Amino acid sequence: RTVDVSANTTLVAADSGKTYRFKRGTIIFTLPATAPGLVYTFLYMGANGGGQLQVSPAAADGIAAAGTAVVNKDLIIATASIKKGDFVTIVSGVGATGVTAWHVTVQRGVVTKEA
Repeated sequence: RTVDVSANTTLVAADSGKTYRFKRGTIIFTLPATAPGLVYTFLYMGANGGGQLQVSPAAADGIAAAGTAVVNKDLIIATASIKKGDFVTIVSGVGATGVTAWHVTVQRGVVTKEA
């Protein structure tokens, strides 16, 4: 199921499996606490350079992508590089250390992490 959004959005476990689509502005998606099997996709469908995607984990959670996993840091596709059709799919699962974390399973676009 695809959901169009135009403002910052806080997700819950029941939102798992949905694709969130936006067209402009900086949109921050706040993830729920990790639980194995949760999956979300974030899709930008606006003009090149017309938006910014930020995916924010819960304070105790990390996201494994764009280099080393970092706890409590946002995943970002910045305005300077975002293009129509860029997306990120993120899944909550158990990592190599045995700890549940968010993992980027597929992406299109230049994905970075919050400094």
